[in-house]
Amino acid sequence: MKNLTAVVICIFLFVAGCIPDGGGDNGPNPDELVPGAGAEDYTALDYQTDYKMWQQNQTAFTDAEKNWQDDSNLCWAAAAANLIAWSGWAADEDDTFDIFRDHFEDKPGYIYDALCYYFANYVAGVDAEMVAVRESRSHKLLDFIVSAVHAGKGVAIKVDSSARKNGHFLSIFGYHYLEYEDNFVLYLTDSDDGRHQIRKFYVAWNDATERWEFQNLYIGYYLEYAISLART
Repeated sequence: MKNLTAVVICIFLFVAGCIPDGGGDNGPNPDELVPGAGAEDYTALDYQTDYKMWQQNQTAFTDAEKNWQDDSNLCWAAAAANLIAWSGWAADEDDTFDIFRDHFEDKPGYIYDALCYYFANYVAGVDAEMVAVRESRSHKLLDFIVSAVHAGKGVAIKVDSSARKNGHFLSIFGYHYLEYEDNFVLYLTDSDDGRHQIRKFYVAWNDATERWEFQNLYIGYYLEYAISLART
């Protein structure tokens, strides 16, 4: 089986993209420092028709939202706050996002920066490297995501666009497998939409580009990589 992809919500989503040119600050990508996934991480390869983490775990999904005053470029920090709260390392994603607003400048960045800061300052005896895993191989991304959500882990993705030269971070809370076409709908939360809600993003595999590409929301974007965070 293949792995994952998902009308523009508002034009500002592209104008104020969180990660111009697919990266941050012209330096190395800190997310690349997250330990890579291996075959042992793909433990849930039998896709279910519909899997919603917040129902399976009986735990409210997390959806930190931007206020558009001091956080226009902090989608990466919002996604990190969602990971941390969903996984039980913090009580509330909004409070955690406030911590990141206070500490980080309002500019492009990476999830791992936020995770490292949080674990170094708020979790004794655990660092981000011990509990975070990253997958960047396009053909493995869906297997990685499915396995992580079945394990109840926090999951975030980075999506990018070659044409628009900006990217965005989103939080995943499940999937709907379209068996007849071997594609997926992802259940996601988005810090840019201004609402505490789950959204459905249809993603399809493109054989020509060898990428999972979004088909309805964030059209023109593709799935670049995914990061999971283990539960407490």
